[in-house]
Amino acid sequence: MSRAAATDRRAIRGQATRDRIIEAARTVLIEEGHAHTSTRAVADRAGVRLSLVHYHFGGRQQLLVEVLARENEQLLERQRALFATLGPLAEKWRIACDLLDEDVGSGYVRLLWELWAAGLADPELAAGWRAATAGWRDLLAGVFAAWIEEHDIEAPLSPRALACFTANLFQGIEVEMLGGVTEAVAPHREVLDAIGALIARAEAGR
Repeated sequence: MSRAAATDRRAIRGQATRDRIIEAARTVLIEEGHAHTSTRAVADRAGVRLSLVHYHFGGRQQLLVEVLARENEQLLERQRALFATLGPLAEKWRIACDLLDEDVGSGYVRLLWELWAAGLADPELAAGWRAATAGWRDLLAGVFAAWIEEHDIEAPLSPRALACFTANLFQGIEVEMLGGVTEAVAPHREVLDAIGALIARAEAGR
């Protein structure tokens, strides 16, 4: 085997190990919470030596930031694909609202807010959380800017402010859902559907 081929194989094995560690950390974080997501627990779940966790990620903070970044990017790609399709924004809004339950069920929302809470006392985790949520605001700001231009809408807020409003709305709903607040107590979907109706009216020129 050539030196180049051997190097490639080591790189592939190394990436496979990183992926396994990240997936194990994601699982432990969602199932056990941040307080119990030690590098030892992750190594045991991944079936690797503890030294490999530290070799690939340096420590727990760097690992958890990578878990959030990867998970967040996957969901951002999904949303970019959604908003890039043809069709009215009102329909895309409805689909995005439908996906909220999926994101809660997948564990992403738990992961996001576990790391937000941990970031209150950890600047590195806080910076990772801010970077992840900034990606959502950037995406939404672009969506609203294109929508306002396409329909020549006199929006009451700038695209960036509309993105902030939307992100904060979904974040508030996520927190309440994680806390067990039911639709009977707080009709989240009614609120989201009302905003969708406003978007549809604006698109219709009313």
